[in-house]
Amino acid sequence: GSDVVGIANTGTGKTAAFLLPLINKILLNPKERVLIITPTRELALQIDEEFKDFAKGMRLFSVCCVGGASIGRQISELRWNHNLVIGTPGRLKDLIERKAIHLNQFSTIVLDEADRMLDMGFVNDMRFLMAGMPKPRHTLFFSATLCPEIEKMIGEFLHEPVRISV
Repeated sequence: GSDVVGIANTGTGKTAAFLLPLINKILLNPKERVLIITPTRELALQIDEEFKDFAKGMRLFSVCCVGGASIGRQISELRWNHNLVIGTPGRLKDLIERKAIHLNQFSTIVLDEADRMLDMGFVNDMRFLMAGMPKPRHTLFFSATLCPEIEKMIGEFLHEPVRISV
């Protein structure tokens, strides 16, 4: 239940490290909703695929919300039962503004590759998303690097986080 800052390079198994405990959390509380934010469409699709592999046969569902795919289809999928929403900052913000996603329904948020989101100019979108989340919330923050801007975001978004460095 603690907020977590995970510092690890790409390819070290971060996705499994957060997905497996989140699947367990959802199984223990089926009303649990998780929002996962990633910098790129490719990473969002990869996380969605891994989630589906790990949760096979468990009746857990995800919706992947990324640019370059039909927003109409994503809006339609969001109307169905889902435990996870995985997406990129711009598309998630668009879906929130269209009232297809309601941030107050999520109690857990994952910011994956936060350093890349910062580099790609998504910091204001991340602030918008975090501001709409309920408090208290469970925040998992992953980055390959630590710099003053990342430390500032950690201070802004997380509450007494546990730090894990690989």
